[in-house]
Amino acid sequence: MTAHPLFASLMLSLLLWGVPAAAQEPSSGSGIALGVRGAYGIALGKVFDDQKLSFLVGNTVAPQVDLAYFLSRQLSLGAYFQYGFARGVQGIVADETSGRVLRFGFDLDYHFTPEAFVAPWVGVGMGYEVASVDVDFLQFDESVPTAEYKGIEWGHAHFGVDFQLTRSFAVGPYVTATLGQYTKYAGRVLDQPIEEGDISGDSRAFHFWIQPGVRVQFRL
Repeated sequence: MTAHPLFASLMLSLLLWGVPAAAQEPSSGSGIALGVRGAYGIALGKVFDDQKLSFLVGNTVAPQVDLAYFLSRQLSLGAYFQYGFARGVQGIVADETSGRVLRFGFDLDYHFTPEAFVAPWVGVGMGYEVASVDVDFLQFDESVPTAEYKGIEWGHAHFGVDFQLTRSFAVGPYVTATLGQYTKYAGRVLDQPIEEGDISGDSRAFHFWIQPGVRVQFRL
């Protein structure tokens, strides 16, 4: 008569023991992740002809936001937007210079061990880039001329390591390397174009950004 209560007790214990075990099973991994990054952009290559990117635009301090969707535990597809603050033209006689570099596009990333505390990842992508430089020759003159360059970022590769502090929060270092080419230019005063057009094929050049930084990612 005591066998049935004992058997029921054992089954209940097994079921209760399995609840936390099931809760800790890895999920399918699909879902949305929001990333916030901070990077230092090192300018390499040329804007056009022999004009160095490091001279006309300069290095950047570049915050970035990205939104990714995990297709699986290891593969994510996302979009990014970066606004880089540049130092502007170097060596020019002016009261003040400043620049901006906007990058936006798409990423495809692979996460090697997404459930581990130390989780390395790599990715590739492409996008579009806009660089502009303001030159204030007269401190009290409101007509500040701006030179602007636009073109395709033919590709970039990045890799990093996430430290998974919780299941939904990770932080870690990364580095991005880009390959781009400006194909259009414009000159503006008070946001009004005074000259714009295509950079001729024989004047086009490639430029690169090397961006070490830190990313914080939230799984939503």
